[in-house]
Parts: sequence; C-alpha cells; structure tokens
Amino acid sequence: MQFNTFVTSTADLERCTQAPNLFEVLLEPALLARQGKLSRDQTHTLAHAAQQRGLKPVLVWDALMPEQLMQQICQQLLTWDLSLFSAIRVCDLGAAWWIKTQFPQHSIHLMVEAGNHNLGGLQGWCELFQDSLDRLVLSIELTEEKLIKYCQALPVGCEVLGAGQILLFYSPRSLLLPILPASDSPEILYREATVASPDSGNRPLPTLETRHGTLMFLDKDQFILDQLDPLKAAGLHTVRLDLRHLSSGKNAAENIDQIGWQTLNQPLNLRQNWPRPTRSPFFKVNRTTAIFQRIKSKGKLAEYRHQENCLAEVLSGESGQYVVFQSLGSFDLTLADHLIMPTGEVVEVPERIVFQTLNREAVTQCDRGQLLITDWIKKAVPGSLLMAKTVDGLNSDHSEP
Repeated sequence: MQFNTFVTSTADLERCTQAPNLFEVLLEPALLARQGKLSRDQTHTLAHAAQQRGLKPVLVWDALMPEQLMQQICQQLLTWDLSLFSAIRVCDLGAAWWIKTQFPQHSIHLMVEAGNHNLGGLQGWCELFQDSLDRLVLSIELTEEKLIKYCQALPVGCEVLGAGQILLFYSPRSLLLPILPASDSPEILYREATVASPDSGNRPLPTLETRHGTLMFLDKDQFILDQLDPLKAAGLHTVRLDLRHLSSGKNAAENIDQIGWQTLNQPLNLRQNWPRPTRSPFFKVNRTTAIFQRIKSKGKLAEYRHQENCLAEVLSGESGQYVVFQSLGSFDLTLADHLIMPTGEVVEVPERIVFQTLNREAVTQCDRGQLLITDWIKKAVPGSLLMAKTVDGLNSDHSEP
C-alpha cells in the first residue's frame, strides 16, 4: 500500500521524498483541475522535478466541462508534453475515452467518487477501459466491508481518501461570484468563503469557487488513517493524503513527511492532533440507505390497516405542536391505545390525549374519512397507524376506501 498527495511547489516535492511509502504526486493545472492553480509551464516543471526525485507525477483532470469547452481543452492538451506524467486521472467519462483513443499508451486513473458505488458498474468501467485503466479512485461513501470486497474483486488497483476534506457538493456553475463583492485581485478565479444556512443548522461550511465551478465541503475532515490495516491486507493500492486545505502559501503538502511517518507508527496520536475535527461517516456503516428500510416497512403496515382495531392513519404533523389523523372507519375515540410506526415500533398514545376537529372542537366519536387533530405525540410520522387495544365499539363499516 502506497500514499499519494497533491503538490504545488518544489518544497512539497522535497517533503514527499522524505515521506515513507509515498511514490506518487498529483499535479493540478488550472486548465484541467477543479482546484488547480498551476500554469502549463509550472505543471511541466514540477512533473520534471518529481521525476528527478524518483516520484511519479500524475496529471489531474477532474473538472466537468460542456462539450464545446472540452473540445477546446483537448486541442490545447495536444501541445502538452504528456510523456512527463505516469498517469492521467479523470472524472469525466468523455475525457477518459478521449485519452484512451488519443493517447492509448497513457495510464488512466478513473475517479468514480461520485456515484458508481456498485461492483457491477465498476467492473463495467474496467472492461470498457481495460487496456488503459490502471486505477479506480473509489468513494468515501463505501463502507470498509465494501472497500475490502472491491479491492479483492476488481482487476485494477484501488485508491481511497485517507485524510482530507469531505466534498459535499460540486457544480460547474459560478455560485459565489453573484453574491461576493467584485475584486481586482488576480485570484478572482479562486474565491474562498464560509457558507451557512438555517437548513444546515448554520454550520460553517467551507466553500470554494474556481474557474471550473463551486465546491462545498463539510466542516470536518475524513480520517481513516488509524483504520488501514484491514484495507492493506485486502490489497488496497493507494491511500490519498489531501493536505491542500492545511497548507499555506504556494504549498499543498506541508508536513506530509511527518504525517506519513505518523500514519505508519502513531496513527491514533495523529488523529488526536489533527488540526480539524475528524470523521469517517461512512467507513463502518453507510446510514444513507437506512431510509430504504423505512420505505419498505410501509408495506408491512398493510396487514395492520385491514385489522378491525386499526382506527386511523397519521397524515402529517409538526414536531412539538400537532398530529393530523384521517379515520379509517367510524369508531369511539376513547379506544385509541397505541401507534404503529412505519419502522414497526409501537408508541403508546398519551392517556390525556384529546381528539379535535380541524376547528379545534373536542370529539369522542368520528366518522369514516374524518380528519382529526391532536397535540403532538412523540415519534408520530406520516403513515403511522392508530390502533385500538380491543375491537369493542367499532362500526362494521371500517374498511379501506
């Protein structure tokens, strides 16, 4: 297992030569990379300097482009000395295909961090680009279990982010320019800001805009450097150390030599002393699919809906304020005993709960299809079913509309 990192200066290269197991550096030209700042000449110079130091330079092309712009970029790339680079890493499949057809001798690192999370799809890309594809850059949204499985099943090397910013959002559009004051600075194409909104709990989210669009990051860093042993045993090829946001001036890999050493020898101390809060939100379990079980569980409620002691369904509610029900039959409201959640959880109805019409008139009897409102019942969500303990007092017309 090896490491790689982004570099923007010769000082970065010097530090990389001192870092253990670091044999590859990532170069980001402004022409091609979302966060790129390097000119063509600077990129060539750093690539040549990396080779002299025994490092493999990799050209980063991760920007998304409309077809017309991409054609212009491709024409410019024909004037570059691509022989300086050991590989070209791309995000756009069209760009990957162009490299495969125009430069079949070049290795491709395909970035599949956004989407492409299933093994069958990844195997399809391996087959399509088989002669050129050297590596897949996998998503941090894959769990440790899946990463291990993919490393063992895929025919190419796999890479994953070991430490660095967590990208929440990327758009090729300019989203900061319309709201930030105009500037005469030459850095106009590299704007940094902190964005917060009530919808995100006013969390300060680092946001960056470059000539290739807008990127928003989590306010905590991905960090799995203390959990690499199982991945190493499974054959993970590369762990990326992204220090761009922790570096200053013209550098992008400050302290990479120390971090590399600590990763191998003191990973727990490294995590404790990391400059920013750290997380590995998907590594042990990806909870973004948890909602699927809740969706499926609604089908399980169907068996309860047809039972005689099913009284009403929750239509909506406002946390801490009210719950709206629709009755499924004519019944005595004093029979209400408990709620069954879409998850299958059972929640008791508070003893002092009062059912009211939408005009806030208290009632003890209701008709089929009537809308009722109560004070807030904790955990009540749309789709929950109101159940009676017994069927006494239920009218025989209780049935599905």
